[in-house]
Order: sequence, then C-alpha cells, then structure tokens
Amino acid sequence: MHRKHLSGWHSLRLGGAMLLAGLASAATAATTGPQQVDLKLVLATDVSRSIDNSELQVEREGTANAFLDPDVIKAITSGGLGQIAVAAFDFSSPEYDKLTADWHIIKDRASAVAFAEMIRRTPRSLGRRTSVSGALEFGALLLESSEKNITAMRKVIDVSGDGPNNDGNSMTEVHDKIIKQGIVVNGLPVMDDQANGYYPELDKYYAACVAGGRGSFVVVVHSYKDFSAAMRHKLILEISQNNVPLKQAGAPLNRKPLLLRTAAQVQTPFPTPQVMRPGKNEFSDHCDIAGGGFGGFGRRFNRF
Repeated sequence: MHRKHLSGWHSLRLGGAMLLAGLASAATAATTGPQQVDLKLVLATDVSRSIDNSELQVEREGTANAFLDPDVIKAITSGGLGQIAVAAFDFSSPEYDKLTADWHIIKDRASAVAFAEMIRRTPRSLGRRTSVSGALEFGALLLESSEKNITAMRKVIDVSGDGPNNDGNSMTEVHDKIIKQGIVVNGLPVMDDQANGYYPELDKYYAACVAGGRGSFVVVVHSYKDFSAAMRHKLILEISQNNVPLKQAGAPLNRKPLLLRTAAQVQTPFPTPQVMRPGKNEFSDHCDIAGGGFGGFGRRFNRF
C-alpha cells in the first residue's frame, strides 16, 4: 500500500474512533489546559490470524490482571505526578487497526480496575496479516492526536505479537521515524512453541527491528501462561523507569539472555521474565524479509 494512502487511512480511522471523545473533552481542555501525567502509554495487541481466540483471551486477561497488581499500582502512584494515561488498540494489517480503549487516566486502584475491566471486556477485532510498522504508525497518531488534552514527558508504544512485520510500510523506515519523534517502543514477543504461530528467534527480531528509544527493552513471553507475569514485569520497568536491570541486560544478544529481577519483584511468586536490550543482530538488515516461522515469510503468505 502506498505510504500516503496508508497514512490517510490511519488518520481517517483514528479520527472516526476518537471524534466523540475529542468533542467531549475539548471544552474542558480549553479552560483548564491539558492534563499532565508521568507517562503516556499505548498498548498495541496483535490480532492477526496466527493468534486464535483462546490465546487472545489469555492476553486480554493477562493485561487486565497486570494493571491490578499492587506493585504496578504502586509504581504508578509513586511517580512525580502519580498518574499515567493509557490507550489500547488491536493491530494486524493496517486497514484493520482498531482503537479498543481510548485514553484512560490511571491514578489509583479504582481507576486501574476500571481500565482492567475495559480491557477484559474488549471483543476480538478483525485481523489478517501482521503489520508491526502499521502498529507503530497508529500508536504514534494516538499519541500525537491527544496532545491537546494529555501531555507527558515520556511517550511509549508497547507492541505484543507473535510474528515479524509482513505487511504495510517498511519496518525500518517507520521504526526510525518513530524513534526520532522521541517515542520509546518496547516489545513483548510471544514465543510459545506449542502455539500455531510460533516464530523462532522472534525475541532477536524484536530486539533488532521493533524496540527502540531511550531506555527501551524487550520482555520475552515463552508461554501464554506467563503472559500476565511478563506484562506485569514490563509495566513496572517502564512506569518506574528502573534502569538498573536494563543496564544489566546489555550483554551481546548471541549469548544466553540474562534473567533479570526488578526491585519491586523481590520475593514474589511470579516467574522472572527474560529481558533484552535492543541492538543489532542478524535481523537488523532484514526487518521486512526475515525467514522462518509458520508458513514462511513474505507477501504471498497470509498466516501471520
């Protein structure tokens, strides 16, 4: 799809999804100014054909449970302003990207519960292929279009998915453009070898092609049953900006990844997810043509 056409499509779709919310808040914003938060966070969830309904439901429940975790709420309320803004959308091929949760301010347990219930009740969106580049474009539009109502020093897009970019605009070009805007991209690659969408070395692909920006990282999900723990771990890291474990993750990616533990996770019953720093590897020059996975990779395949 032509770049200008894709950008126009995203703008039209996003504008329609957010029109009512924008009109409702415009008068308030005009008199009081934009609301300031510590972090503006966009959650992008892959709903391509390789992810079945039960797997997606595990992700929905896992995300909701992570926001209800006491340590996550503590990380939110311990910030300078004590609140963050979160929005969520489903992605696959660019024309299917859909806003599922408009901007929500989380500042205490009650607001976290409200957001968690919204995520838990979200029905599955239609999906086809996997356009991670489209997800970054849509996430950046969400961040930009909300600036008149919500502002933050830190802006983050989280991408959860089970495959590499195989649709939409060039992954490398879009990624570099987003990072230059000061947006941080973190990743949650799902690598469950019992799932039909298993893609070997997806963690390395995310480290080379998806994650980027100051303090960015990748939290690897090796089994759907561990998704909630991985999301919890990721939220604590990015909300609190605890960079100590991230610095420890700077080892070369061809070595055995370190298992890291944040200060907020000492002596918890949750498994410690694998955390990786972004960096160059064998995927760096092949972000749009990586091979392997279910059914191979390329525009002639429709599985991812």
